[in-house]
This record gives sequence, structure tokens and C-alpha cells, in this order.
Amino acid sequence: MGQRGAQFKNAKERREWAEVRFLARAMEQRFRVAKLWGDSAPYDLMVERDGRAFRVQVKSTMRRPKGGAYPCHVPAGERRVHMLEEIDFVAAYIIPLDLWYIIPAGVVAKRKGSIWLAPWNRRSKYERYLEAWHLLRRWRGEKKSAEGLRQGRNGEVGMDRSLRG
Repeated sequence: MGQRGAQFKNAKERREWAEVRFLARAMEQRFRVAKLWGDSAPYDLMVERDGRAFRVQVKSTMRRPKGGAYPCHVPAGERRVHMLEEIDFVAAYIIPLDLWYIIPAGVVAKRKGSIWLAPWNRRSKYERYLEAWHLLRRWRGEKKSAEGLRQGRNGEVGMDRSLRG
């Protein structure tokens, strides 16, 4: 059958598949998940549980270099700054191992370039975020909840400006 994720023609198909994998796993964890229409937002999905909603950017990796850890690319420069201001978490998926890292955006913002994920290394800087679905339930960062959703003039729903980065 080959390596998990290798069946896709290109990176875009693999990204879409990783988003579906996240959606399924989040639903198994009893979250409500909303998928955005289009791809103009810096986040891929929103997860909600008990009135708390978070914006999640899904990333995936499948190639482990000889040196050890799996690299997970995060944009550089202005794209990185903009993305991290508009999201709450990065969900990084190691495809061959079927493992998720749930990393707060503030932690990713402190790094430059790719993040390196080493699930077998208990002293890895991201070890605490391995399968850390509980962070989406009880995140102690800035409060973002369903209260932040407001009704617009034309009946549209959007995020309250006070909740943005």
C-alpha cells in the first residue's frame, strides 16, 4: 500500500486530506468543527466546545530527514506574522506516525522558519504539545469564546474586533 499520504498527486491534495483527518480527530474528541468556505482566511478550521471557539491552521509533514525530526513548514516574513495574528493554534500532523501536535500560535511565533517535531525525543521543545487536544478545551491564553461572535447589520456573523490578535 505504501506510505500513508503518498497516494496524493500533489501537496494541495495532501493538505486537504490532512484537514479532513484533523476534522475527524477533533470530532472524536467531542469538538464542533467548522470548515471555512474558500481559502482566503489564514486559518483552516474553527473548533468549538463549551462556548469556546478557536481558529486552527492545519499543517502536515511526512518526510523525516536523516538527522531525526520531522520538519513542518510555517510561512516566513510578513505572511508568518499575519497568519499568526489571525490564528489561535497550529495543528501539525506527522502523517507516517498518525500523530498530532496542537501548538498555541504564540509558541510558533517565537520560532523562525520550520518547526521540527521529534515525537520519540522526550526532551523536545514541542513534547508538551504532542496529542495536546486538552489545550483546545482549557486554553489559558487570551479568552476567545462564542461571546465574541457578533451579529452584523445584514445578519452576517463575524468575529468581534476585540478578539483579533
